[in-house]
Amino acid sequence: MILYHRTSAANAILAGGFRDGQGTYLTHETWRGVWLADRPLDANEGASGDTVLFVDLPDEVAAKHEWDQDIGYREFLVPAEIVNRFPVRVCLTCEFCDSEYGGSECWWCKAHAHGA
Repeated sequence: MILYHRTSAANAILAGGFRDGQGTYLTHETWRGVWLADRPLDANEGASGDTVLFVDLPDEVAAKHEWDQDIGYREFLVPAEIVNRFPVRVCLTCEFCDSEYGGSECWWCKAHAHGA
């Protein structure tokens, strides 16, 4: 499963790996990990930065860390130690719709049957 992370620290992440963030995230418990989503998020969705990175995690690994919310996309809080076991790459821009994507085709174009 390709998962995305928007950041302003792309060079540091690519050089040294992800580091766990920490917070309560509207709960009574402290959580640690790296926020990932099943599509590139933007500032309207709480993601900031000028670069989108992606990592391809096995479905069974990602599923263990999914936050079950009805928000229009899937969100995951995965420990950095797990994310860093897999190659992290910079997203490209789709020539058809100008969106950021990872893998072989744009997630939006794929979802709307505009992909190659």
